[in-house]
Amino acid sequence: MDTLQVSPVVLDWAAAQVGKTLQALAEEIAAERNRPRILSGQLTVRQLEKVAAITGTPFGYLFLDEPPVIEKPKIPDMRQVVNPAPFGRDFFEVLEDIQKKQGWYLDYLNEVGADPLDFVGRYTGSGNPTIVAEDIARTAGITAETRKAAASSADYYRALAEKFENIGILVFKSGIVKSNTKKGLSVAEFRGFAICDDYAPVVFINGNDAEAAWIFTLAHEVAHIWVGESGVSDIPAPTDFKSQSSIEYFCNKVAAELLTPTAEFLDFWNRDVAPSMDTLCRHFKVSRLVVARRALDLGKIDRHKYAEIYRQCLKKNGGSGGNPYATIPVRNSKKLTNALVRSAMEGSVLIRDAARLLNVTPDTVANIYKKNLRNYA
Repeated sequence: MDTLQVSPVVLDWAAAQVGKTLQALAEEIAAERNRPRILSGQLTVRQLEKVAAITGTPFGYLFLDEPPVIEKPKIPDMRQVVNPAPFGRDFFEVLEDIQKKQGWYLDYLNEVGADPLDFVGRYTGSGNPTIVAEDIARTAGITAETRKAAASSADYYRALAEKFENIGILVFKSGIVKSNTKKGLSVAEFRGFAICDDYAPVVFINGNDAEAAWIFTLAHEVAHIWVGESGVSDIPAPTDFKSQSSIEYFCNKVAAELLTPTAEFLDFWNRDVAPSMDTLCRHFKVSRLVVARRALDLGKIDRHKYAEIYRQCLKKNGGSGGNPYATIPVRNSKKLTNALVRSAMEGSVLIRDAARLLNVTPDTVANIYKKNLRNYA
């Protein structure tokens, strides 16, 4: 079958738009014996059509000599995994969507005369993590009772998210792109991100992660807000042993102290000789990875043990679903959703514009209002 010669650089760019390598793309569209040809840029028309369909790339772009220059929202990449996959189109679509929502909320805050939040950038990334963790807990009203009152990790996450939203942080959690259930977000690509702003700071959690992992990501991204540093994060990796001056390392320490305070962790550990990871996870309502890293930092396990647990935990475990009138506000920040729906029902925002921002239909906006009247009283 006749082949066409296209630029391997453009093919590699197209693959990266959906978080793939060119090798992975070749494996998806061709038999093993034909993959070297794909990697060299020799494809049939049918194969090029497959590339376009898989990567969402306009067919004509594949015949360019160089990748097109497309402006994308920028946010610092602070991921610590070894050789992280390039951010795909789904990530940038989510980031752009969140920034549009944040932009609307900033306009809304300006109209109501809101004051800046004094905790944004309150500390630097070179301070004492324990002091920062204590300040976060004090500011948000988080106590040991907050955790004890939660029946599960998911309940604990909801309680923490509510407390952070109550002090002005917009917390989004979703495992999909906008409202498209067929476009799931990759946990291997990123766990969460933070966008700092003096009036409307944002935290986004990848809902496809495990429930217990949401909690650490939330605490970690809130730490980013406290030190005034936006960024995309994953989870504490073995590679951060060599980067103890980095913002990610500092935010990891803050999150660990907030969720598993040193004194309480050691007291619980010392009640029994080497308690099981599952026992500690249930007590603190966090993931095995968080417990393992805490045990490592406090000298209870070695790096080899931590690296072993880290590899075991790099799995997808979670998802999005359930009652849409409950999940839509979670995906879009309950605080922002309440403000937007109220504005729409009062007539200061067109319902269709509110629906577009929330990625729902106008009827859904009205139904959210009806089902949550107590939030708008």
